[in-house]
Amino acid sequence: MACADCFTGTLRGDITPSGREETIHSLPTYIATPPDGTTPLGIVVILADAFGYKLLNTRALADAYARRVPCIVYVPDVMGGNAPPQSFMTRSEYVPPEGDIPPVKMAKRAGRMLATVPAAVSFLVRNRESVVAPRVKGFMRAAASAEDPGRPGEGIPPKIGVAGFCWGGGYTVRLTHGTPDNKVVGVGGLERAVVDCAFTAHPTWVDVPADVQAVMQPLSVANGEDDKWMGKEKWSSLKEILSRKNEEAGEEVHEAVEYPGAKHGFAVRGDRADPLQKERGEKSEDQAVEWFRRHFQRV
Repeated sequence: MACADCFTGTLRGDITPSGREETIHSLPTYIATPPDGTTPLGIVVILADAFGYKLLNTRALADAYARRVPCIVYVPDVMGGNAPPQSFMTRSEYVPPEGDIPPVKMAKRAGRMLATVPAAVSFLVRNRESVVAPRVKGFMRAAASAEDPGRPGEGIPPKIGVAGFCWGGGYTVRLTHGTPDNKVVGVGGLERAVVDCAFTAHPTWVDVPADVQAVMQPLSVANGEDDKWMGKEKWSSLKEILSRKNEEAGEEVHEAVEYPGAKHGFAVRGDRADPLQKERGEKSEDQAVEWFRRHFQRV
């Protein structure tokens, strides 16, 4: 289930997205590409948090990945247009007038938060797994079946990574499983996994330990020390399982990085006016960029 921090955070107003919107593999999609003259190393599909593919914060990350990895980034609308309005996020930033006495301030703040409950419930119903999972699977299978869009006409299969945040994290983890529906026949008639590697930050809707034990493809996880959804017990279990998998493989196939003082949502919706949260968000971006670059460059 979700936690309160899944629907709160800080909306970025300091960026102008440089990508474009198109319909890709039957879904409205934000596309970010590397600078002209730069050959992309692969494709990264971002499975957004609860605020969906239009959130400026998420598009800023897509632009950064495209430039820094470098790669082509797709942010598909797997919610079918049913993301909550971005105004939900700013309700958590509401500061009552100075003249209000403490009980009034608390009441006003609580009232604004409670007003979001009906829409939050509606979001969870409209975006239940039975509705969203087929969209996610369909998009990923189509991307993995096609030739590399960064090298058109060469008949080369793409390297594919997936990055999931919060609500999108559970789907990301499950895309690394070795199940038949996570495999396709790609370019050249060869069977392949739908993802070559995955990154997730503050994931929710993950069954710990079962979903983690089933991980097969390289997985990188970023989580805040103060994450309310994961909690210390689940986080400890996740790290132990991935560490054991690394020992069995004889190399670091997976990684789990904890960010001290970081809260749930820090990688996308952290308060950039707070030096600590800003720094943690930037470090998690570095983690993702380095992970995708490393795996895309493998032969």
